[in-house]
Amino acid sequence: MRIKNRLSPYPMLDNYGDDYVDSSFTVDYEVDTQFKEIYGKLSFKLDNKEILELIENNLAEYTVHIECPSTCYRNIIRATEPEIEFKLDTLDISRVIEIRTFIVLREDIKQFFSSKFHPDYAGQKFDLFAHQIIAIGTAMNYDVQKDDKDLDSLPSIIQIVKMKDTKRGSLSVNTDNDAYIIIGLTEEIYELYASLGKNTFKETIFSLVLIPALIVVLQRMHISRDDDAVNSMHWFQVIESMLESNGFELENLNIENESLLSICQSIFADPIARSFKELEKSSERMC
Repeated sequence: MRIKNRLSPYPMLDNYGDDYVDSSFTVDYEVDTQFKEIYGKLSFKLDNKEILELIENNLAEYTVHIECPSTCYRNIIRATEPEIEFKLDTLDISRVIEIRTFIVLREDIKQFFSSKFHPDYAGQKFDLFAHQIIAIGTAMNYDVQKDDKDLDSLPSIIQIVKMKDTKRGSLSVNTDNDAYIIIGLTEEIYELYASLGKNTFKETIFSLVLIPALIVVLQRMHISRDDDAVNSMHWFQVIESMLESNGFELENLNIENESLLSICQSIFADPIARSFKELEKSSERMC
């Protein structure tokens, strides 16, 4: 959504006109790309007593409009708190996202008046209606940084095979091969993986197999990061490059906290949430 400088039938707080004096509505942006997700945090700074009172009384709200013109992706986020956080999947986004901020009325307002109206509006009051924009904040265009080369390489270094040794449990992880990480599944589990993972439960099977396997891999990488026999392996270098390009260092991973789990979920764009949504859809179809 591109905001144009246009006339309004009532005073508008923005950066384009002078309907208000000694007032402002600005936004601080923190937006970053990690793996397949875009994280954003917006902090609103509003300097106008009367509009702030509308928000505090739930009569108005901060509104964020996020749009990607290339993919026609659109999303609207609303809040009455001075901060909004969001997370986007880069699969829905291409090239650039346009972020626009507003303050929008939630209910009709009779006889609205601000002590900071421009002198031209001296003594005037306005009847405003729900969903009208009363303030426009600072905007941001964010260039999406995608490292598709590394992300595309990840499946190429993972092989899922049948294993005969059932004493190791249903799943095992072999990192001794130079080119591949080999994930072993017992014959029974492998057949279920192959059949269920093709269609109905693709996301769920993906999470069940790859998340625990990758946690093991990252833990081994952290421990063996200074071992030349290990860190020279092809699969090791691919994952290390992907981590570094997204701001993570192996030496900073703490195997005693949740950092490994957090990074695994980031790499695969929150597969746990996608799995539960997939199960929910399947459950709805069965009802």
